[in-house]
Amino acid sequence: MIYTRVYFEERIVRQSGSPAGRKTVANIVDNLIEGVTLDLFEEDFKKGSGNELEAKFRAIYSSSALAANNFSIIKKKPFSFRFLNKSGFEFSSFERQFPTGLGGFPPNIDFVLENSKDIVAFESKYLEHLTKKPVSFALSYNKNRLPFLSEFWFKLIENYSGKILRLDVAQLIKHSIGLIRYNKFLKEKSKKITLVYIYWTPKNMESYDVFQSHSDELIEFENVMNEQNDINFIRMTYQEFCKMYENDKQLNEHYSKVKGRYDIII
Repeated sequence: MIYTRVYFEERIVRQSGSPAGRKTVANIVDNLIEGVTLDLFEEDFKKGSGNELEAKFRAIYSSSALAANNFSIIKKKPFSFRFLNKSGFEFSSFERQFPTGLGGFPPNIDFVLENSKDIVAFESKYLEHLTKKPVSFALSYNKNRLPFLSEFWFKLIENYSGKILRLDVAQLIKHSIGLIRYNKFLKEKSKKITLVYIYWTPKNMESYDVFQSHSDELIEFENVMNEQNDINFIRMTYQEFCKMYENDKQLNEHYSKVKGRYDIII
């Protein structure tokens, strides 16, 4: 059986207990976990280019709502938040853009933390990776237009161009280029960049080939990314992220609610 994105959307709606199986909520706040308030992300989302607070955010299976529900607690007190060995974050934002310098609209990165030494950017996925798409780049992604990049990036673009994948490789590479450019032109000392690809899976992901296919593509991409030093690329599921904070009383309380909403069997 071929499992489409619609298949999973319908089952997530069913699991949510939505009245009459409605796929959307009447108001944005109805899609938020207890403790998450609109003021924590509304302004950031309005600055982004994706119009996420329109119809998209009201969907029960909204990727934007997943990110807001997961990361808003960090935005309350970013300075006290620790991710791996990084802490003391002075800036946090949803839907932040890092232009590549090629014009057009750069893709929004779901959540970004920054301090004097580190930039940690989270690219979040809910159901997007259930649909395959071609990897494509404009002709402007070349050495003449992007002279600050090493040869690695042009080889990466060449090797992936034309492939049809579940993993949005083009978006990840564009995020990477934007982050590298931002870092190159900082007035202060350059920072360490960590790009985290965080994604949803059901508890029973092993029952569906689509999740394994995505995982295989992601592992391959991670292995290739390990060949360069511009960016530290990390992959993790939302379950793995929540587990990191089980010993933190405040965060564990919140992430227990996140798991209650999203860590489900399909």
